[in-house]
Amino acid sequence: MAGRDRSGEQNQRDGLMSTAVRDRVWPARDGTLDVVRGLIVALMALDHVRIFFTSATFDPTDVAATDWGYFLTRGVTHLCAPGFFFIAGAGAWLMERAGMPRAALARFLAVRGLWLIAVELLVFGFAWSFRPGWMWFGVIWGLGAAFILLAACVGLPKRGLLGLACAFVLLQPLLVGRSLPTPALDALFVSGGVVELAGIGTRLVLYPVLPWAALMLAGFASAPLWLRAGRPAAARLLVAGGVMIAAFVLLRAIGIGGGAAEPFAGAKAVMSFINIRKYPPSLQFSLATLGLLALCAGAVAWRSIRDVPRLLQPLRDFGRVPFFFYAVHLFLIHGLALLAAAVLGWPLDYLFWSGSWPNLQPPPGYGVGLAGVFAVWLLVLALLWPACRWFGGLKRRHPSFLMRLL
Repeated sequence: MAGRDRSGEQNQRDGLMSTAVRDRVWPARDGTLDVVRGLIVALMALDHVRIFFTSATFDPTDVAATDWGYFLTRGVTHLCAPGFFFIAGAGAWLMERAGMPRAALARFLAVRGLWLIAVELLVFGFAWSFRPGWMWFGVIWGLGAAFILLAACVGLPKRGLLGLACAFVLLQPLLVGRSLPTPALDALFVSGGVVELAGIGTRLVLYPVLPWAALMLAGFASAPLWLRAGRPAAARLLVAGGVMIAAFVLLRAIGIGGGAAEPFAGAKAVMSFINIRKYPPSLQFSLATLGLLALCAGAVAWRSIRDVPRLLQPLRDFGRVPFFFYAVHLFLIHGLALLAAAVLGWPLDYLFWSGSWPNLQPPPGYGVGLAGVFAVWLLVLALLWPACRWFGGLKRRHPSFLMRLL
């Protein structure tokens, strides 16, 4: 009897200890992750407004043609995709740490992955193109496939999983174009690009699975090291960010790690130096973007946010419902572009995509300059904020399985 009492007391202490640990973790989730995730989706919206509203006919990352305004507007949005994948992995660890059994977590991640792939191919392709049947393998496809891969890996030791993810990020430049037996498999899983897919036709694979899934696995496996409240965790983020930025500068300077768009020299040497390839993500790209994100997250986490400052509340509200934000913002931006084109006399055909590639070179007489792009972006965020606040409240009041998928 006494033994059972002692056992019960021990279980109670273990439960209290587990709760205390979770309490140290959850403030970081409620503050840091939501704000950083909100920053990511807000920057993503800027890039998508640029796509649908710009009058610029050049690639903003083409150093020979671009200027600093367009270059930085595009460059800062490079943070979005790696942030999506890395933070999604960290979010999965939070569910595990909150007590979700690993089998249940694996099922949830697999279902979420299948759901995202279906929505990408059946719904979001239309949102991008306003043409039925148009599709590409974009970021939501990549996230869905990465969730399925993570579902298969949740039971692996965190250190081994982190080592595996880092090894793939390091070796990925060596695998592009030479690792899988068919062009379709290579495009879908390693290299990306335009490829003929049986039963679907010629499609653009923008987010091959393995390079991006490695970032999600890294986020899941590394989360116990940094996803906690307080300044020690914030300091780890700041140090990690600084180390990754320094590593990027070193590798870029000596030409190791792939991803350089062109040699850095001439009148635009600085622009050339930081102009790194995103598709597929190189080691240099991953170091630069994740380093900057770690610095941002560390700066936010330094205060151990529970009550988010008023200035950051829109980002928090965006970050709590990233899927809802993504779904609504695509239709909203494309719809506003169609309305503007109809009212201002811009060529309407440009907004209805066809073929494998998106329309990225506007015809004469279409679009606005960079200042107009930023004005439309602020309008989009202003329209999305109340909608995201409403949907976030709905999710909190009705925490069902379906709502968690959204």
